[in-house]
Amino acid sequence: MNRRFYITVLLALAFATASAQELVFDGKISTHFDNTEYSGSDCGSSRTIFAVKVEPSLKYVWNKKHSVVLGTELLKDFGSKKFVDEAKLVAYYQFQNEKFGANAGIFGRSHLIGRYSRAFFSDSTLIYNSLVQGIAMRYNNGGGKAFAELAVDWEGLYSPETREKFRILVAAGGKFAKIFDAGVSMSIQHYANKSVFEGNVVDNVLINPYIGVRFDAFFAFDIRLGYLQGMQRDRMLQEGWKAPMGGEFNFRMSKWGVFIDNNLYFGKNLMPLYHHTGKDGLAYGSDLYSGDPFYGTSHHIYNRTGIGYERSFVKDRVSVRAEMVLQYNGHGMYYQQLIGVSAKICPTLYDKSKHKK
Repeated sequence: MNRRFYITVLLALAFATASAQELVFDGKISTHFDNTEYSGSDCGSSRTIFAVKVEPSLKYVWNKKHSVVLGTELLKDFGSKKFVDEAKLVAYYQFQNEKFGANAGIFGRSHLIGRYSRAFFSDSTLIYNSLVQGIAMRYNNGGGKAFAELAVDWEGLYSPETREKFRILVAAGGKFAKIFDAGVSMSIQHYANKSVFEGNVVDNVLINPYIGVRFDAFFAFDIRLGYLQGMQRDRMLQEGWKAPMGGEFNFRMSKWGVFIDNNLYFGKNLMPLYHHTGKDGLAYGSDLYSGDPFYGTSHHIYNRTGIGYERSFVKDRVSVRAEMVLQYNGHGMYYQQLIGVSAKICPTLYDKSKHKK
């Protein structure tokens, strides 16, 4: 049995060696500033995120469709006394051809192709939890004319310190009549126990069908109308399912990198268990809900207006983003400022077809 295994491995290595190969260094550094002024709000707290993220990795490519990536994601909060506040492993296999793609391992959310509302993922979630641990499969035909995606993200380890939790993401949609598009995004989250207690499982489902239009008329317009349906159950409380729902309207207008983005939500509190306390004595909060906490408003309305600048330079190697945000939740007006700068380099270290570079 061992002999067969080694022969198989040697044959696979020989095949890979005979195939076209590349070794690419993929390096990225980014700075994130996120300042929120939410004092008096029941949907968040005032705080400032100011951090730098370094993401070096090596990518080995063969047959132009297969690749293996090994790297790390290092995050440093400004003002912290630690050398690095958080270090995460990045390691995954990827298959990609003209229509189909798949990832397995630990990889960035940038590989996902679904359109997910901020009700799914907030700005801070995308900064501090930017990796998917699991698998993703996707189909993309004709640059988005039709697409579908399925991903499984294992977010928490069953241990004395952390809850076992995982999330299934599903997205599908496409374009029609030249300027219109429609689709659906869905998140199914299983929020389970720590190893030190039982009977505190929470089911958290969010579904978002939408229809939109995108066109250019001097300005570039992206307009979308969607419906958000939540289904949540805390099995410890034995109260059955909660089903909050609401409508969402998003309007974006941009030109020369300058944009106005307005997002309006009308509906019920999509995060009814946010302040509930589990058997470990901790409120579920952002550990359960990864979306923007303003979708947990109790005033049945939330409006987010952002004015900013977003653009890439030097063949998309340098990107900048700056945005001033006004948030209204039916109770008061709150403010947020966002700044992001990133730079990446991707030199080919070795190309078998051209020899060493």
